[in-house]
Amino acid sequence: MFISDTHLPQYFSAKAYHDQEWYDREKQAIFLPSWHLVATTAEFPTNGSYRTLDMFGRPILLRREGSDIHGFLNVCSHRNSKLTTKSRGCSKVIKCGYHGWEYHGSTGATQKIPDAPSFKPRKNKGHVGLAQVQVAVYGGLVFVSLESHEPPFGGLFEKEFASIGERNLASGNIGMREVVCPVNWKAAVENTLESYHVSEVHPKTFRVAPVEDDCSHQMFEDGSTFMSSNATPWLLRKIQTHALRKAGLPLLENYRHVHLHPMFTVAETDSFAIFLSFLPEGPKQTRTRIFWFAPQNEQGNRFRNAIVRQISKLESGFWLRVTEEDFGVLPMVQQGLDSAAHTSEGLISRREERIPHFQKWVLRKLGEPIPDEG
Repeated sequence: MFISDTHLPQYFSAKAYHDQEWYDREKQAIFLPSWHLVATTAEFPTNGSYRTLDMFGRPILLRREGSDIHGFLNVCSHRNSKLTTKSRGCSKVIKCGYHGWEYHGSTGATQKIPDAPSFKPRKNKGHVGLAQVQVAVYGGLVFVSLESHEPPFGGLFEKEFASIGERNLASGNIGMREVVCPVNWKAAVENTLESYHVSEVHPKTFRVAPVEDDCSHQMFEDGSTFMSSNATPWLLRKIQTHALRKAGLPLLENYRHVHLHPMFTVAETDSFAIFLSFLPEGPKQTRTRIFWFAPQNEQGNRFRNAIVRQISKLESGFWLRVTEEDFGVLPMVQQGLDSAAHTSEGLISRREERIPHFQKWVLRKLGEPIPDEG
C-alpha cells in the first residue's frame, strides 16, 4: 500500500532542473560532500591496475596498490599536468607522463624527481605529493568522496549492504555499462522512484504497473525503498528457486528497489541485482554507471554458483532493456523541463510519493524553504 492518502505537490520548480546557478549550489552542498559509487573491485584485477574519471570538474585517479584501492587527484604536483589521460590501465608506479615525476602508490608521496639537483633548495622524497581522494569499498563496490568529513555511511546504507553482503554479490559481478544522457540528475533519479510511468514507457517489459495492494513504500532519512511481489514468469521462477536452493542462497521472494540519497539505486530480485550510480556532469547532463551482479555462495559448490550466474545473465537482458527504455524517454523529459512554456507547477501521484521525499531532502541540503514544513 502507498503511504499518502492524496496526490502530492511538486517541490521543485523547473529552474531546479536546468539552471546553472542552482546546479553550482548542488555541487557545493550535495555532490562534493557525498559518497558516490564509481567502480567495482573487478575493475582493479591486479596490483597497479588503475582507472581515471572526472567528477564535478576534478580529474580522479583510482589505483590498486596491494589489496587496497587508493584515490588521488589525477594532477602532478610539479606543474599540474594530468598524470595520465588513459581511462584505464596497469602501471608499476604512479608516474607523470609529462616530466616523469613518480609517486608512492599508497600515500601519493613523491618517490622520484628527475634531475632533482635542479630544484634548489633540494626537494626531498615525499616533500611534495599528490592530493588524496577518499575511497571506501563495500561489498565489491568502490565509492569516492571529494570533500566528506563524515564517516562513509550509516543508516539505510549499512542495513542494505548487510543484506547485499549476505548474498555475496561482489563475487558475482557479471557486467557493467556507462550511459551519458542529456538530462538533469534529479530527473534521472526521480524516474527510478516511481512506477506511474511503467505502462507507458515499459509496455514490452513490465507491461503494466503493479496494483496498489502489491506495492509497499518506506521512507528513511537517507533514502527510500519500494517493494512488490516477484513478477518473474512462473516457469523461470521455478528454475530460479531450484537453482538458488541448490546453491544454498537465500530467497528474497519479492522485487525490491532502494534509493540511497543522493544518487545511488539498486534493484534486486532473487537471482539478480542492478546498481545505478548517477554522476552529474552539468545541469543538463548525467553520466550513469550501471553494474549488475548475481548472488553467490562463497562456501558453496562452484558448479551451482555458475548455474546461478547463467540465470542472472539471462535475467540481465530484461533489466538492461528496462534501463534502455528509461534512458530513451529521459531526453524528452529534459526538453520539457527546459521549455519556457510551463503551464503548472505539476502534481505527483500517490504512486510517485518517493519523489517528494527525495525533493525535500535536496531542498534541506540547499537550505531552501519547504512550504508544508513552515
